[in-house]
Amino acid sequence: QITNNYNTEQIEAMGFAIFDTVSTVYGPGFVAAVREDCYVVKLGNWQLAQGQSPTLYLQEDAMKRICGAFPGAMVSTGYGPARVQSIRGDGMHIAKPINWKLANNTIATFYLNADAVNLTFTAGLNEGDEVMTVYGQGYIERVRESDVVVKLRNWALAQGQSPTLYVSPSTCIKVPGIRVGTAVKTVWGMVRVLAIHRDGKHVCEALHWNLANQKPPTLYLAPEAFALLSLKPQAEKSV
Repeated sequence: QITNNYNTEQIEAMGFAIFDTVSTVYGPGFVAAVREDCYVVKLGNWQLAQGQSPTLYLQEDAMKRICGAFPGAMVSTGYGPARVQSIRGDGMHIAKPINWKLANNTIATFYLNADAVNLTFTAGLNEGDEVMTVYGQGYIERVRESDVVVKLRNWALAQGQSPTLYVSPSTCIKVPGIRVGTAVKTVWGMVRVLAIHRDGKHVCEALHWNLANQKPPTLYLAPEAFALLSLKPQAEKSV
């Protein structure tokens, strides 16, 4: 258990605050506590044999602030929607677009600075948006006058092609495209996605706090809960 003993003013005066998401040479994570001589960082998508997140004790210059888009998350970029593949220690986000290819039919790779990546959740359905349907999760390939064309992700026909749906927009639930097992920032702090229901609800497990029985709470979150750029610092927080 890690307890922060600084007040909010002290935390804000330092370079990073509790729950700030950061990149390190060991991978992306979040600040779990602030100490006089270092920051305590929990890695998001790394687990030890017992299922625990590794704990790092780092100096300020060993971290770069990121928006909270961990590997596997969908983000908006200047080149359209993309999925984060990895995050380097210098904060560079490596991502691939989800709805277009190069002239030679290969998928481009983006190398983006942290400030070029946004976790956003806009209204309406647009090409490239990730959606949940009654047939499973997919993405909007095309928006037409009376319907939308959806490609399913985890389904393949006999020839290896993705099934194509022609459905009413009202039957699609927009989701952030986070994969099961991914760690992500929410209004409740850092969580790991355990499952995604057909109604768009994400079943998540808290990473930084436990209930009285010492087990992490299970949260059922709407898609909008993941569209965050930052969380306010909190003092006297046990994780």
